[in-house]
Amino acid sequence: MLSIQPKTFQGGRGIQAEARKLRYAWMEEQLAAHGIFWGATAHTLDDQVETLIYRLLRSGLYPELRGIPYRRRRWLRPLLFTPRNEIIAYLRERKADYLLDTSNYTPKYLRNQLRWWILPPMYRINPAFKRTCIQRYEISQLQQKHLRRLYRHWESKSFLAKPYGEILVRNLPKDAFYYILKKRWGLDSHDLARLWLLWRAKHSGARYDREGFTYIRTPDGLARGSSTLWQPDWPALQLLPREMTFQWGYWHIKTGVTASPPSGALAWRVHQLRFPLTLRLWRLGDRLMPFGLQGRSKKVSDIWPEIGLYGFERQHAFVVEDAEGTLVGVVGYRVSQDTAWTAFSGESFYLRAQYGDPL
Repeated sequence: MLSIQPKTFQGGRGIQAEARKLRYAWMEEQLAAHGIFWGATAHTLDDQVETLIYRLLRSGLYPELRGIPYRRRRWLRPLLFTPRNEIIAYLRERKADYLLDTSNYTPKYLRNQLRWWILPPMYRINPAFKRTCIQRYEISQLQQKHLRRLYRHWESKSFLAKPYGEILVRNLPKDAFYYILKKRWGLDSHDLARLWLLWRAKHSGARYDREGFTYIRTPDGLARGSSTLWQPDWPALQLLPREMTFQWGYWHIKTGVTASPPSGALAWRVHQLRFPLTLRLWRLGDRLMPFGLQGRSKKVSDIWPEIGLYGFERQHAFVVEDAEGTLVGVVGYRVSQDTAWTAFSGESFYLRAQYGDPL
C-alpha cells in the first residue's frame, strides 16, 4: 500500500497536483501487483473542455491548444468523448455505485470555478459548445501536426553552432519563434516575450540574462551562451619569438618567426618588437596606433565593428602588448604602425588565430 506522508503536500506544485501524482503512483502499484499492463481512467468530455479552457487561461502564449490525450504511456481514457451527465445517468439507471470527489465542489480551485461558474452560462448560450470546442480542438491538433513538421524544418536551418553555444540566424515568424525557442532553450512565456522584443528591435548589443545564460542581439542574429562566458577570465599569456601552437580560451593560436608569414596572420618586424609580448583579453580604454593611420591612435572598441566582431566573439577578443605595455596588435589583423611587417622587410614574428576551430 502506498504510504502518504504529510510532507508530500509541502511544495510549490499545489495540493491537487500532488494528489494526482499520488493517485497515479497508487494505481501503478495496483497494475504491477495484479500483472496488468493497461490502465484506464474515467476522464470525460467535460474534463476535456475544462482542460482546454483552463490551459488557455493559464498558458495563453503557447501556440497550440493542449488537451488531455486519449493515451499517455500505458493509461487509456475510453470515456474522453462521452459527456459526464450521460455517464452519471447510465450509472443511476443501472443503480450502480459511484463516488463523487467532494474537492470538485470547492470554489477555491480554478478548475472548479470554470466548472460551476464560467462554463454553465456558455452552455446556455450555445448548447453545442462542448462538441464545437472538441471539434475545434481536433482540427487544431491536425493543424499543429503540420506546423510542427514545418517548425522542425525551420529549426534545422535556423541555428549555427558556436564555441560559446549557438546563434539563431533565421528571421522566424512569432509563432515559430515561440515554439522553437521554448522547446530548444526551455524558456517560459515571460522569457519568450522579452526575447521576442529584443529580436524584433534589431538593436545590436541588446542583452538579456536569465538563469545562467546570456542572450545577445548581434547583426547576425540572437546568440545564446553561458553567462560565465560573457565575462571570461582567461589569464594573460606571454609570447616569445619562437614557434608555438596552443589553445587559449576558445582561440586556437599559432606563432612563429619567418620571412613569409602566412596569409591572414598578425605579422610584425621581429627586430622592432620588445619581447616578451603579452596576449590578453581587451579592455575598455585600450588604444592602438594601427598601420596605415599615419601615427594616429584609435580606440580598440571602435575596431571590433569594422572587422565584424560582436557579442560573445567580441567579449573573447584579445590584444597583444609589448614588454613596455604598448599595444602592438589586436585580433582581426590590425598591427601597430611602428612594428608592421611589410614585404622584403626581413624576418617577422607572426600570430595566427582562429576562433573555435583548430588550425
